[in-house]
Amino acid sequence: MQSRVRSLYALVTLLTVALVLYAVVEQIYDVNFYVLWESSALLAGDRPYRDFYVIGWPLQTALSAVMQWVVGSRLIGEFLIYWSFILASMLIGFHLALRLSQSAAASLAAILVALLAVASMEWFQSPKLFVYALAVAVGWRYIDRPDTRRAAAAGAATAVAFLLRHDHGVYVGIVFVLAFALARVSVPSSRSAAAMIRDASVYAAVAGLLVVPWVVLVHVHESLPDFVRTRAAWGRVWAPPAGSPYDVLGDIDPRRIVDTTTASGWRLSREQSLIWLVQITLLIPMLALLSVGLDLLVWYWRGRRMRPHACATILAAATSIVAASRLVREESYYVAVLPLSAALGARLLAGHPFEAGTRIWRLAQHTVSAGAVLITAVAAAGYLDRDLLSPNELDELSVTYRQLLSSRAIDAYQPADEAQELDRAAWQTTDSNGRQKIMIRYLHDCTRDGDRLIVTGSTPYQVAYYAQRKIAGGQLQWHHGWRSDTAHEAQSLALLQRQSVPFAFSTHDPVLDDFKAYPRLHAYLTDNYDEIEGSGGLLLVDKRRPPTGRFGRLGFPCFR
Repeated sequence: MQSRVRSLYALVTLLTVALVLYAVVEQIYDVNFYVLWESSALLAGDRPYRDFYVIGWPLQTALSAVMQWVVGSRLIGEFLIYWSFILASMLIGFHLALRLSQSAAASLAAILVALLAVASMEWFQSPKLFVYALAVAVGWRYIDRPDTRRAAAAGAATAVAFLLRHDHGVYVGIVFVLAFALARVSVPSSRSAAAMIRDASVYAAVAGLLVVPWVVLVHVHESLPDFVRTRAAWGRVWAPPAGSPYDVLGDIDPRRIVDTTTASGWRLSREQSLIWLVQITLLIPMLALLSVGLDLLVWYWRGRRMRPHACATILAAATSIVAASRLVREESYYVAVLPLSAALGARLLAGHPFEAGTRIWRLAQHTVSAGAVLITAVAAAGYLDRDLLSPNELDELSVTYRQLLSSRAIDAYQPADEAQELDRAAWQTTDSNGRQKIMIRYLHDCTRDGDRLIVTGSTPYQVAYYAQRKIAGGQLQWHHGWRSDTAHEAQSLALLQRQSVPFAFSTHDPVLDDFKAYPRLHAYLTDNYDEIEGSGGLLLVDKRRPPTGRFGRLGFPCFR
């Protein structure tokens, strides 16, 4: 039996690795660079909370910096981190599925559907998958046998969640409070006041000790109260929209997945497939809680004690509900609880074998669950990026891996000779994506070591990494109006005035549009910078500097 289980884990590992190695061909885009600009600044000598202001994922920044140092500033380093999170998440999800369902077939079916969803998700979300799956796994161990060692593990998991992203630590903390309570229900011997105080103290001490170095770093450079205020403001910017993600459950109709209005007869609707994936992800934990509630009634009627697997199901379902209610601010963010959905789905698919029920009831549940899995598999296939199914993607793999392995990422992103040969006529007919690549190449080639860039836009994270220049003004969230109050705007202006900043660049809207929320910075840019002709306001140059040369046939001013 053990060798069979090991083989299943090996199979899940093999399938996950194969999937991520192939699906990476569609993953090299802006949001997947959201930590790289910070780790690049760190490796270049800048210090967080002093030279640049980060939102709140210090452990991710540190991991990224370490990996970039190990691989030599290659893009592959960042994706190795994503792959590791995804693999760990799928293995933990499979482990939870096996324990909850006691069915290898149900667990494998559920995790295969989850893997299909992973192929189309934005991989910067991979830490979310890991954090909540880990929290449930560690919480379940504590429920099984509450002791100080497992309480310490829970404290460490909370600290890791907090340092990966601060709000994760808050939600994971709630998970462990629930695990602490469920352990008292599951293990009567743990209900003594001494045992509860001891475990709670160990949990808090371990979590606190691991977070203290970060607290000291923040307070020395930025001050902890100011950090809390500014990050709370950022949280309000990115808070879930009005209403609840659970509103989508009010209109469930899986038939919409198949679009029959096309000229070819039918096709899978990507939009409706996503809606179904969100709906089933939100519905599964609620169904799991309902099944546990029915079981509790049966056990109470028969005079039996609540079983540990029921406690684990409650923990997994509650974690999924808490995380989804706070994190699913966009439909595609349903993946945050994907491993937990797979585990709970496997339990439902297997007919929750730990509970009593008639043969007809079990048959009906198996039929409904199998149908839901089939529909979800079809939806996951329907939501799959169409390019991944194209035979041409195999040819793109070699191009992708050249980008990932290049020691000069800018050369793989936009070769110098192509940019140098582009003339004004060709520039005018180049699409926005092509222009952006040319402009980033220009920023790289026409600045010196020690120069910085004002970088803005709705998703500008790749610019500093490809240009290999540090950001100016302490941040790049100008588009969202972060730190736009008078005091923080003055800090940013003071930084800009003492930094060497030849260019200001935006990936989306014109630079000056993004700075409307910062009147003093807007005036500073207006007075001292001119628009590069033909850039549509996306690229400004410091008019106080005499150029040292020109950039290729475009003739843009250079300061190399």
